[in-house]
Amino acid sequence: MDIQDMRIFARVAAVQNLSAVGTELGLTPGTISKRIQSLEDELSARLFDRTTRSIRITEEGAAFLAHVERILSEIEAARASVDDKVSKPKGKLKIAAPACLGRRYVAPALCEFVRTFPEIDVQVDLHDRQVNLQEDGYDVAIRTGALTDSSQIAKRLAPDHHVIAAAPDYLARAGCPGAPADLAQHQCLVLGETRQWSFARDGLEATVRVNGALRSNNGELLCRAAVDGLGLIRVSELEALCELRAGKLVQVLADYEVASNAAVWALYSSAKHLLPRMRALLDFLAEWFRDAKNGTGVTGVTGVGNLALVAEGAANGAGRAKMQLGAG
Repeated sequence: MDIQDMRIFARVAAVQNLSAVGTELGLTPGTISKRIQSLEDELSARLFDRTTRSIRITEEGAAFLAHVERILSEIEAARASVDDKVSKPKGKLKIAAPACLGRRYVAPALCEFVRTFPEIDVQVDLHDRQVNLQEDGYDVAIRTGALTDSSQIAKRLAPDHHVIAAAPDYLARAGCPGAPADLAQHQCLVLGETRQWSFARDGLEATVRVNGALRSNNGELLCRAAVDGLGLIRVSELEALCELRAGKLVQVLADYEVASNAAVWALYSSAKHLLPRMRALLDFLAEWFRDAKNGTGVTGVTGVGNLALVAEGAANGAGRAKMQLGAG
């Protein structure tokens, strides 16, 4: 049984789209279909129910998939055990990150990573939707906030408190909320479908449904709208650090905790953690964020302010990296 056929089968099971898998692997949809057919002939079993509009894994296919995923994981582990001893980290890494955080912090970190590990090819996609590592084919997803999905392994890169903030002119016009319940009377800038904003203080929790004239799936757009005085924003402190330091945004409801256990996380699947290139990336990001937060990466700047300096200088360093940077 061909290993590449097993890889194709696993990706089709995850993505459920022959064209998408073909594009990912550099093969035509017809070739993907023939490879699946070859597996089915060898097994004398139908692995997928296919129509002109959809493809769905069968019961036999699901049983086969569990074994295939374990075999592919063992192959990756076997290769990693050899690569770790005879060669430098190399290969391809596909990374997803939130747009604003990606441009301001992840981009300069990955620029330095590519310079340090020139044999690793890096693709970075920036978007604010939460990706599915398996279905979307990502090795690592950078996320902020409190984690809710325990199916992936999470490495904590840096603490990241969330805050409620607005421009001074908005607060002058609309007033400053004194309690979470007051948000119902304010214009709030909503990211995606997160209209429920949760707070905690003195062991008590409260949730407020917010509304506003502007909603977007892009946090950077909402941050710009907040600076322009269009309303209150719930935002990662790192993503709005420059604006907060410059006084363009002012934190409100500072006595309330907006998100518990909030941090910058690197998420990856358990099958990936043995790969040398993955270990190199995770260790590098953890060290980079730690040095940036502590001020050891930039001379004369300490604490969280160093991250602001990194953000302000991100554009200058981004052009020097040999990586593919996509925005969705």
